[in-house]
Order: sequence, then structure tokens, then C-alpha cells
Amino acid sequence: MSPSRDQRQRAPRILNPFRYSGPLLARADIIDREGELEDMLGLAEGGHSIRLIGARRYGKTTLLTQLMADAEQSGLATALVDLEDVLSIGELVVRIERAYAASLKGKPRSAVEALFNVWNVGLSLSAGGFTATLSAQPTADTEAVLLRLLDLPRELHQRTGRHTLVIFDEVQDILAIRGADGKLRSVIQHHGGFASYAFAGSAPGLMDQLFADPKRPLLEQAVGVELSPLPLDQVADYIETRFRGSKRDAGTALQPVVEFTRGHPQRTMLLAHYLWRRTPEHGTADEETFAAAQTDALRHAQPHLRAIFKALTANEKRIMLALANLPGSPREQANAAAVGLNPNSASKTLEALRASANVLDVAGGRTVITDPLFTLWLRRRGLAGATADAGEDGE
Repeated sequence: MSPSRDQRQRAPRILNPFRYSGPLLARADIIDREGELEDMLGLAEGGHSIRLIGARRYGKTTLLTQLMADAEQSGLATALVDLEDVLSIGELVVRIERAYAASLKGKPRSAVEALFNVWNVGLSLSAGGFTATLSAQPTADTEAVLLRLLDLPRELHQRTGRHTLVIFDEVQDILAIRGADGKLRSVIQHHGGFASYAFAGSAPGLMDQLFADPKRPLLEQAVGVELSPLPLDQVADYIETRFRGSKRDAGTALQPVVEFTRGHPQRTMLLAHYLWRRTPEHGTADEETFAAAQTDALRHAQPHLRAIFKALTANEKRIMLALANLPGSPREQANAAAVGLNPNSASKTLEALRASANVLDVAGGRTVITDPLFTLWLRRRGLAGATADAGEDGE
């Protein structure tokens, strides 16, 4: 008896296994970060603080989300505070409060709710929270509330015996708030034995200001962990396995994908996603499929790439154009002249690009653009008019 139309309609859909937006939620989807996860969990359980550095879209949030899950399983209370583009003490208070509201459960949550009621400073784990307080009381003493909230792990430990892991993501953005890093250190330096901290950032230069500059208050407060590009052999295995598991074959497109993405976590997932979409069920991808997927991925990323290019200084644009289009170093006289760059300013500009993680150094002493899609976009833009209009947007 042949299946009915309803039975055929209920057949499970094969979903694209390559998720490129937001953190990866399944541990099995994380490529070659087990070592980093184990190290960070051990540090957190031991009461140490962590400094995690990696370029944007290098999987920091995925790793931190998994670290939180592992820490919760180990019995720690947790909070993941997103500091991207934070601009004021009041907003910093709201970010920390909402982080606790999103993650605390059970006895720790009840204890924190009770503490907030006792403090009576406008904090709450329910909807509204300190945002509502600021709306009703614009002149509230946000600095006093911040210092009280930063000390929450100590009071939580006193009430529950629970150790807390607090993660600050994009922590370099706290530098936009004058004195905020000093206030942070003034409290957490007394939290040994009942709290651990993880600080993640995507701008190495600004992270150095927080952790390596003797003038900054967070000196020597964290053990460094740096995210490197993914191993290419493991990337290839990951893509090939998921193609096979969804009744497809990556075929001769696999090697070009791996070589093009250079171990960049998000760009690997993005290109593999579009390659999978271009490959029919029971079909095999080839070089033509790769080229089409590459164009799809570039079209998807183009608004973001254009925004990055616009935000660069004129000399940074010239360096990036040289790296994408010319062999050798931008410091070489001929290459500098080709993009209208003074060779004497090349080294300083390259250091600025390293500090913002727009470029990285690879084996053989070469400097490359961190984002392979940015490289492709700049190659398609080309050098036409580079000496005259590096400040203009390119297609």
C-alpha cells in the first residue's frame, strides 16, 4: 500500500546543518575548541579570571555560552553581560542586571530577588528592572547602584554558598565610560574565593589598554586565552560529515571552501551554508557550486563589509586594498605607491589594523586580512582610483 498524501507531507525536512548567525548552541557543532573550554572551566572553578581575545565573528560568544552551560552544570551561578556599545553607568547597570535576570535559576535567583528587595535601589529580575527606575528617576545615583550590583557575587555566596562566574563580553567597550574599568576592579579584586570573571574582547589594542597597560586598573587581573583560526583538517572533516549526514556530497568544492575561509569560524559556516543550499539532495558539489556559493556569501556580507570599509581611515583603506590586491608587503615602495600610501606611515597603520583585529599575522611572516570575504570584496573592487579616492566606497 503506497503512503498517503498526508504521510508524505509529514516526512521530516532535511535542515541546513550550517548555522552562521548567533552562537552555536550544541557542543557537537563547535569545531576544535574543547581545549579552550576545558581550560576556561578549570580556571573558573578554581576562582581565576580569564581574558579571552579573538577577532569579531571568531566564535567568542559561542564559546562563552558553552562555558556558561558547563559552569552551571558544575554548580556555579552565572551571568553573561554584553557590553557592546555601552555608553553610560546607567546602561552598564541595566546590562548587568539583565544578565542576571536571564541566567539565574532556583535558589540563587530567589536569593538575588530577596537582596534586591532589601537594597531598595530600583533593581529587579522581573521585566522593567532598572530601566524603569531610570525612567522614573533620571537623577538616580547610578554609580552607587553599580558598585552595589558588582558586589552581588559576594553577597550571593554569603547567602547560598554558591560560586559565581560573571562573563563580560566586548569588555573593551567599557573604555567609553570614563572610570568604569576602575570601578569594576575596585570591587572584583575583593572577590577571591567566591567569584570568577571572564573578559572577552575583539579589539586586541583596546584589550591591551585594559590588561597590559600599567596605567589601566585591570592590570594582571586575568589569565589570557587567545582564539586562533580553526585547524583546516578539522574544518574539512566537519563540513564533509555534515554534508554526508544530510544526503549530500561536498565533492571537489570542499577543498576550495577550506582554503578560502582559512579557519575563520563564522565565514566557514556561512560559505558551507550556501554551498549546502546550492547542492541538491543526493547531489555532489563541485568548483562551479563553490563559485556560486561564494558569490551568495559575498552578497549576504556586502552591507557589513561596506560599513567596515567606510569606518576605516584613508590610510587603513589603502593598506587593506594593498593586502587584498598586491603580492608582498604594503611597506614595499611599489605597493605603497600603487595605493597612494606614504611608505613611512605603513608600519603605524598596520599596527592600528592589528589592534582592531582587521588583519592578522600568519605563518611565514605574512600579514593577511582577517575576514576572507573582505579580501574577496576588496579584490573585486580592485585598485582603480585607489591613489585618489581611498576615502570612497567601492562595489
